[in-house]
Amino acid sequence: MSNDNRNWIDKSDKLVLFSALIILVTFIGWAMINPDGMFAVIGVVFNTLTGAFGWAYLLAGAVFLVFALWLAFGPFGNVKLGKDDEKPQYSFFSWFAMIIACGYGVGLVYWCVAEPLSFLQSPPFGAEPMTAAAAERAMAQSFFHWGWVPWAIYMTVAAPAGYFIYRKGEPPHFSTFLRPLFGDKVEGKAFRVLDGFLVYGVIGGVTTATGLGIMQLAGGLNSLFGIPITNMTYVVIGVCWAALFTASAVSGIDKGIKVLSNINIPLCIGIMIIVFILGPSSFIMNTTLSGVGDMLQNFPRMMLWTDSLQTNYFPQWWTIFYWAWWIASAPSTGLFVAAVSRGRTFKEIVLVHLGAAPIATWMWYGTFGSTAIDMELNQGVGLVESMNANGTGSTVFTLLERLPMGGVLSALFLVLVFIFLATTVDSYSYVCAQVTTKKDGNPLFPPKPTRALWAVSIATLAITLVLIASGEITGLQTSSLVASIVITVVMVLMMVSMVKSLYDEFGEEIKEKRRMVSKKAVYIDDEPMEKTN
Repeated sequence: MSNDNRNWIDKSDKLVLFSALIILVTFIGWAMINPDGMFAVIGVVFNTLTGAFGWAYLLAGAVFLVFALWLAFGPFGNVKLGKDDEKPQYSFFSWFAMIIACGYGVGLVYWCVAEPLSFLQSPPFGAEPMTAAAAERAMAQSFFHWGWVPWAIYMTVAAPAGYFIYRKGEPPHFSTFLRPLFGDKVEGKAFRVLDGFLVYGVIGGVTTATGLGIMQLAGGLNSLFGIPITNMTYVVIGVCWAALFTASAVSGIDKGIKVLSNINIPLCIGIMIIVFILGPSSFIMNTTLSGVGDMLQNFPRMMLWTDSLQTNYFPQWWTIFYWAWWIASAPSTGLFVAAVSRGRTFKEIVLVHLGAAPIATWMWYGTFGSTAIDMELNQGVGLVESMNANGTGSTVFTLLERLPMGGVLSALFLVLVFIFLATTVDSYSYVCAQVTTKKDGNPLFPPKPTRALWAVSIATLAITLVLIASGEITGLQTSSLVASIVITVVMVLMMVSMVKSLYDEFGEEIKEKRRMVSKKAVYIDDEPMEKTN
């Protein structure tokens, strides 16, 4: 009872909390004092990670996808995140809405037009730019980037997190998920500092999404109302948006994140249906189906393409960057997915992540990307020229304005971006608060001031990077990769740790089932011979 009366600082693991804050404050200070130097160093890190270690990211993505499939269809598919008799905490719709809002969030609305158009003018695998072949390849590559692998990356954290927290009673701290490998050493200072570093990695990963969202909101306001895109515009947007998601994070999952997700996903579906009806519906269907077919045909090639001769750096700037971005975001997204998936089985979670979620994403991308390509190639609207001149953030608004009810659609899309920003960031700040709260401080429901601290920290870093980058996305993109290589190693260890724990828990049961199956097979094999005699 006395623990409940402690203030939020006393409930915090100070080593984890201050480790993360020191790294964060140092990074913000560096960005403000010497932004050019910071971006130069980050650029070197980016080139090193994507060039020298790009193969490692691609290989990790393939391993994580195989692991997710094994979880669903292997011997442990029916294991629950929780006790055997636990029921899911949320309805399917609320659960799915929160997964989409946290998993992809603002990235989904930022790139749905800009990415297909970028590939249309600079297609991979030698396709001729601005042609029908480039259009098909553009959609296929977009579907690949926003398909199975990202969700498998998230599953590699979500599955161990949910298993260890809700089945084994561990606190929501990344280090404790490694207990089967390292024993009680995970309680030591080194592993707690690792937790602090991973919290910073979480913030670095979400900063890219938040920065892109702020710039897209600025582009939308400029397109709709003529508001100039200035630093002051970025600051006002950032402060208003931060107030919303801080309030949501403080309210908790049920009152904040769940409510916003239940608003946002229906809005998302509604806008997509309207664009499909008002846009080139037949062209959308044909292009989407062709793109999916192209992706399925070339999936292994896309999965492992490193461009070793570096002829155009496409995989470095797109696929490898995306994989590193998903990995940097995986600790927070995975922990949040685990929290809302309590009471569901591995198979159930994997099938939604690798089935329903990618299909929903492809429908969204197919609708907006195909409409953009039709406007560019068949109507001569000049979206690519507009994107190159005005930036990627405002491209979707240029598209919407060309449709009937363009002003209404643009206004609704602005609301969509704003809420997606809130649901993305408040889920991340909630996770940061969980990881920095002591085991005896009830980390599953961390103190409200701790949630607010991380919400404000994320907003501060995002606004700072947008301002010093002057609205350019390159610096934002590279900033998210700093911690990704370390997180990759931790994710592999978490995967191995959970597999070991699963076999420790269910190994004998599996062996017994296999013995029974083997005996039955022998009996069935022998029985007909006895009957014929």
